[in-house]
Amino acid sequence: MTSQAKYPDHPILEEGYKAELTVRIGRELLKGPCDFACLVRGAEGAYPSDVLAVLRQLETAGEACVTSAGDWKRCGLLNAASQRTPEEAEPEGTARTCLPEPHPLDFDWRFSESTLAALQRRMDVSQDEAVAILGAPTLYKHLVDSGVDAWLFDKNAQIIEHLRDAGYTSVTQGDLFEFTAAPRRFHCVVADPPWYIEHYRAFLEAGHSMLLPDGRILMSVLPRLTRPSASSDRFHVLEIAARFGFDLIEVSPGALHYESPPFEVEALRAEGLALGAWRNGDLFTFAMCSRPPQIEEPRTKPVAERWDSIPFGQTTVKIKVEHSSSREPFDYKAASSTGSLRLRSVSRRSPVRSRINFWTSRNVALTITKPQMVAELLRKVAGGGVASEAVAVIAYEYQLSDKEIDRLRQLIELLDSEASLR
Repeated sequence: MTSQAKYPDHPILEEGYKAELTVRIGRELLKGPCDFACLVRGAEGAYPSDVLAVLRQLETAGEACVTSAGDWKRCGLLNAASQRTPEEAEPEGTARTCLPEPHPLDFDWRFSESTLAALQRRMDVSQDEAVAILGAPTLYKHLVDSGVDAWLFDKNAQIIEHLRDAGYTSVTQGDLFEFTAAPRRFHCVVADPPWYIEHYRAFLEAGHSMLLPDGRILMSVLPRLTRPSASSDRFHVLEIAARFGFDLIEVSPGALHYESPPFEVEALRAEGLALGAWRNGDLFTFAMCSRPPQIEEPRTKPVAERWDSIPFGQTTVKIKVEHSSSREPFDYKAASSTGSLRLRSVSRRSPVRSRINFWTSRNVALTITKPQMVAELLRKVAGGGVASEAVAVIAYEYQLSDKEIDRLRQLIELLDSEASLR
């Protein structure tokens, strides 16, 4: 059975990429037996289910096996003679913040506590130097709380609103694809863009316009095996940076550690995997040079879908803004062809993404009818309304049948159970 048939939510695992990942896993196994989580952390960004698929393939070929302790090891002639020293996982200290729960549509992975402190040390700015933070709100909050002169630029309106409500004022809400000018210039920029080329370009262009002469930009970069195109994407990041007048001065592989957001935890749990924090990023440091930028092509913003974002208890629900027939009876179903309410992969390359028009921050991904009606209902509940009363009002306004009302109540019950999870 092919990987795609077993995991229809996942992007197809290309043969060339699988071969590269197999080599990488083989090298890790040559160091000695280790557990699955250790192998994932050493797989240069590869998704855990892809690592497991390679291990199963090696196991079938008789090249890898599982020890009685549950560790993986190399079998046969290439088996390492000595036990490797266990690697320590990144501590799972989750910073308590006032921020909404991360959502997969926002590409929202947040730095671990230790990484926040490490980045502050790496910036090495004095009290009279200012720092711009692009797309990393927890880092911004950490710096401001530490007395650093920092300013946040972030697209997520909910995050900006929550920070302002908590008393943080040096924040700007906006899309860097439409960025024009910063309120001031900065000695240092720290950027944590979504790991896609168009975002890297927008973040580098914005960073260039914000920096003072001789300024630096510290940027998270996807590891080499994050996806099949990752090696090529990393090269393009360097090309774009050079065109904007940046010189690469330092590369720190695996220096950035991310907390596992609830949607990713649930995606892995749907596959029977529990890993804790496993995702790392490489840190590239660039310095502004004296040569002028050599950018000829205009900035292009990717075509974006419109989604309503509605808080629901501890969670965030996003509903796609789209035309839908009001005569179609209300119902919902799992977007995944597996029948599971949760996706096994939140990758932008997943073939399931186009079917989702209702998605929670706990990775419940559905196809629903009457999305505008559901959004109206959830806004009533989010505004303080009683769920049963809100359902009754919506049922009357939309003249719902008994069956539709039952399905709507089931959806609310599902969201209630999700919102109570931690």
